[in-house]
Amino acid sequence: MATGRADIDVSDVMTSEDLHDLLRDRLAFPGWYGRNWDAFWDCARDPEISVMPAVLCIRGWQQLETRLPRDAKELRQCLDDLGTERQDVQVRWDV
Repeated sequence: MATGRADIDVSDVMTSEDLHDLLRDRLAFPGWYGRNWDAFWDCARDPEISVMPAVLCIRGWQQLETRLPRDAKELRQCLDDLGTERQDVQVRWDV
């Protein structure tokens, strides 16, 4: 079950690797996290792998979309899809 709140500021992220490192660290993904979108999805959707926050706030979204449009699209798709898999997690954008 998801608990708490996590604020993740992606406005200063410059590379895909930096984005995945930030997500891994802030969401406490396991050491085997593969730093790719399939691994992100596996970790985010499975409560046996990671404990997602009840409220996940993504800040700096416009900067990420401008700087890394492909990664921003993948992250957005994963987090939008997460709503169907994990009703205990609410995502807020640029709050």
